[in-house]
Amino acid sequence: MVTVFVPDIPEFLPLIRAAEKVEGCLVKPAQDGYWRLESQRVLRFSRKALGLGPAIWNSALSGGFVGRIVEWDRDTMIIASED
Repeated sequence: MVTVFVPDIPEFLPLIRAAEKVEGCLVKPAQDGYWRLESQRVLRFSRKALGLGPAIWNSALSGGFVGRIVEWDRDTMIIASED
């Protein structure tokens, strides 16, 4: 399972809204200051599609995550399960 903890601040809202549209992604409401994005296998996002600036994009995993980074560059983030 993949879990990404996203800080509950307005700058990250585009990431939350995008995750709500990803098939197989469960978005758990903010609790203790963090949203939880969960998926059985993989989470994949595009910075350009989200409209995030580089500073927010580069800090998207600042809340922590469970899984492994497959790809994270200027536009693509792929986090996969560890199994």
